[in-house]
Amino acid sequence: MLCVSSNQRLILEFQCVSSKVLLIYGFYSRLGCCLEAPTVHLPNQGVLIGTYLKMFRTQNLKAYLGIQYAKAPRFAPPEIKMNKWNIVHNASAYGPKCWQKLSKETDKQTIHIQELLMSSNNNQHREVVFDEECLYLNIFIPDGSPGLLGYAVMVWFHGGDYSTGSATDIDPFQMVFKQKVIVVTVAYRLSIMGFFTTGDNEAPGNFGLMDQSAALLWIRKNIAHFGGDAKQITIIGHEAGAVSAGLHLTAGDWSRNAFHKAILMSGNPLTENTVKTFEFYINALDQIAEIFGCNRKPTSMLIKCLKRVDAKILMDNIPDVEWGPIIDHGFSNISKGFIEDYPVALFKSGNYHKVPVMIGITDMEDVLQVLDNINTDDNKMSPTDFEGFASKIASEDIQKFNQSDLWCSNLHIVIDSINLLYKNEDSLSSNQVLSNFVSFHTDRMYLSPLFLLANYLSADEDVFVYYFNIRPKTEFYNLPQWISVPKYFDQIFIWGVPYMNNNMFINRWNSTDKKISDIVMTLWANFAKASNPTAFNIYLKWNAFTQTNQTYLVINEDFNLKSVTENYKINFWNEYYPKLLDFAVECCASQNKNNKLENLKGFTLLTFSLMLYIF
Repeated sequence: MLCVSSNQRLILEFQCVSSKVLLIYGFYSRLGCCLEAPTVHLPNQGVLIGTYLKMFRTQNLKAYLGIQYAKAPRFAPPEIKMNKWNIVHNASAYGPKCWQKLSKETDKQTIHIQELLMSSNNNQHREVVFDEECLYLNIFIPDGSPGLLGYAVMVWFHGGDYSTGSATDIDPFQMVFKQKVIVVTVAYRLSIMGFFTTGDNEAPGNFGLMDQSAALLWIRKNIAHFGGDAKQITIIGHEAGAVSAGLHLTAGDWSRNAFHKAILMSGNPLTENTVKTFEFYINALDQIAEIFGCNRKPTSMLIKCLKRVDAKILMDNIPDVEWGPIIDHGFSNISKGFIEDYPVALFKSGNYHKVPVMIGITDMEDVLQVLDNINTDDNKMSPTDFEGFASKIASEDIQKFNQSDLWCSNLHIVIDSINLLYKNEDSLSSNQVLSNFVSFHTDRMYLSPLFLLANYLSADEDVFVYYFNIRPKTEFYNLPQWISVPKYFDQIFIWGVPYMNNNMFINRWNSTDKKISDIVMTLWANFAKASNPTAFNIYLKWNAFTQTNQTYLVINEDFNLKSVTENYKINFWNEYYPKLLDFAVECCASQNKNNKLENLKGFTLLTFSLMLYIF
């Protein structure tokens, strides 16, 4: 046991007294009162004093919170060289949040789920503080012996579309306590602070992703001192955090040897518009220069000007831009780009880190966001509305395929196929049309990229694919009957929320929810420990996805395996749809627009019907 100085004793006594005060005032406290605070000595850095977290009388774990892993110079990569701590560093409180700007209101159901996920770890009742120096991580460790090899490590990247979120968005207590793994939650720069780019060496962009790599470097160097196995690091992310994890697979030297497995939940680097080019941000640079009275060129003057702007003023006045990952190849003459090419090209060429991967989605990922954005009366949708939305999307897809200036008039070829696939008929009720449209959106944006990525990855390593199709039985939400499992609902099971001591939200959790959560936590932890979700303490069959055995696990009360061949929509979007777009564009270029259109229409419907039969 490390000896403590008088200064350290003062810190410990202060922690103990503080937790007693919180208990007296009735707050749910997670500090283990009067337990000697755990300490860790990090070579060449100093001594960390952590804290004990407690849930119920017999559940304890150790936590080291608010550890700075790098410095965050504005519009520049993170600086990993850190100053040594003076004597000791108090790691018993979370660090400040990274600056962010809410782009739009979140639906009430999602907000409630997010509150459940973070309900326990935010009970320090502290004021939310934002700061540019926000590159902190939190380490949660089982209270016990790590054994000879140490605990497997799960490094979590939060979601939030690269514009919101923080390292406190989940409470990993139950995963750590029940599954005996270390969970590290990482903060990284967001919005303009994390992804501003000038398309050159002045500000190449992707700083938030570089922050994550810096965190992984710190973890790999230091996690053994916390009882972790530096050779068993799994990166895990949800939504934008999952996209980040996928981009680390292709990040070359930035993330080489920094992790050994990856879990991608509800996010995929192959999904449309997850990675942009510099052209997307050119207008934003012009707007920003005008808003803050900066010279637009040279970019060195623009950067100097923006660095002088107060962080809050900057965040409050930036235009509404989707800041995020960008292809930065060739931007810098100092270092390699983080994203050298479109992810699909990198995966297709085999230019990525070969590690085991677990990847999956929920049944209706964006359903709540779709309902908020359809802009129809009373959230109702007619078959005509469906076709209008599908036509807009198909038109954009055709324009991307069409390399010439000739506008394609054969849109109906694509729309007929979509209407047929999703049974968009005049006799359908509004709820049926809405359900079909959500399936259309989910299949296009989530399901097809899921199996496209699985196909690429399975050529080199084990890939385990899941499809989450069960929502909690406990009634704490109000959703229409036709809605199945929206985004975030799976996270309740993955992080053991039914076992949380969050009675402020729910009096009692359904026993089925607890059983499902136990199974899911075991699957996730097994993958982190052994690269196989069914390696220990579970009696389920879940085969790795391969070219010859294209199966995935449906996570519901039955936990059945299904084959890709049973879902013809996957083949439609990944195989037939690109050919259909190409056919439509080719027709525009080679045929008279006023001739043979009806013949083409009939031909397309016939061939598509045959394709459905074959699938």
